[in-house]
Amino acid sequence: MYDVILVFHVIISILLIIVILMQSGQKADIAAVFGGASSSSVFGPRGATTVLAKVTAVLATLFILTSLSLYILSSKAEKSSVLEKSVVKQSETKK
Repeated sequence: MYDVILVFHVIISILLIIVILMQSGQKADIAAVFGGASSSSVFGPRGATTVLAKVTAVLATLFILTSLSLYILSSKAEKSSVLEKSVVKQSETKK
């Protein structure tokens, strides 16, 4: 189960990166710095929500859910350390 969620998590991460890079910027050129592109809102003009913005929101939600799932599954896993295993092996070989 952990491996399936991990693969799904990696796929979501890659898709999220691609979708974010495909989005256009806020068109913040030099005129916007001095108020040339101002509108009635404080943070600049806001257009309609694009499909890419909705896909980004869905992928971000899935990313958070898979991250939490991986954390919960890893915390329930067997608590063993590599160092503990090596100490046991070394003590067995010295006997």
